[in-house]
Amino acid sequence: MSDQASGLRKMQDLKKVKVVAVSGGKGGVGKTNVSLNTAIALGQQGKRVLVLDADLGLANVDVMLGLRVKRNLSHVLSGECELDDIIITGPGNIKIIPTSGSQSMVDLTPAEHAWINSCF
Repeated sequence: MSDQASGLRKMQDLKKVKVVAVSGGKGGVGKTNVSLNTAIALGQQGKRVLVLDADLGLANVDVMLGLRVKRNLSHVLSGECELDDIIITGPGNIKIIPTSGSQSMVDLTPAEHAWINSCF
């Protein structure tokens, strides 16, 4: 039997995750370049890095790195595969969640947005 605080005590054992967000009010100013260069530099220092381009309609991290992907986040949302199935490794040993840069990702339902948020 557990008490109300048992979940909190379990969370103390988890490592803390640091999140770095790069944002800007205008397209084409280099947000993706800054994000990738920062991620690769951290990866080269031995940090575990996961990159998600949250500009779901124009995401192109995989394209900028010259990586070919078969599936992306839209395939996870449609139930075709699991999140772990789409994560790819990039330079500096960084992990990347390919989004898609497609209209279908722009038109996500509130429930789909909530699911993405719950993953991270």
